[in-house]
Amino acid sequence: MKDTKLFLRVTLKLLTGFAVLSLAYILLAGLFIDPNDDPKESYTFELSSLTENQATYFNVNRRELLVINVQGSYRVFWANDPIYGCRLEFKRGYIVPVCIDIKYTLLGFHKATNQLLAKPDYKINQYGQLVVY
Repeated sequence: MKDTKLFLRVTLKLLTGFAVLSLAYILLAGLFIDPNDDPKESYTFELSSLTENQATYFNVNRRELLVINVQGSYRVFWANDPIYGCRLEFKRGYIVPVCIDIKYTLLGFHKATNQLLAKPDYKINQYGQLVVY
């Protein structure tokens, strides 16, 4: 009888200690991980074939980018409407979602709804390539 009680007490203390250590690890693990340690994955796209007032799409993971060449500069947006999620197209100087009747400016702004299009983190390098992070 005594051996059974002793065994149960030791087992309970071991399990409680393991639970406390597991909980401490879960709560404190984020303090020891450096978020800058993971390098960001980047994607590079060639823009030399994109002529003036022309748009093209590029795939990044499972999303699309809409890239527009306007007066020698590039406008880069995620190729879906931020509210409805439908695809964006470049038509006659405006960015237009295919599912609703609104027009975004080339800066990605729609005044009536005070809505901005989402942009990825990107840069144009010295070789004229689009680098998306």
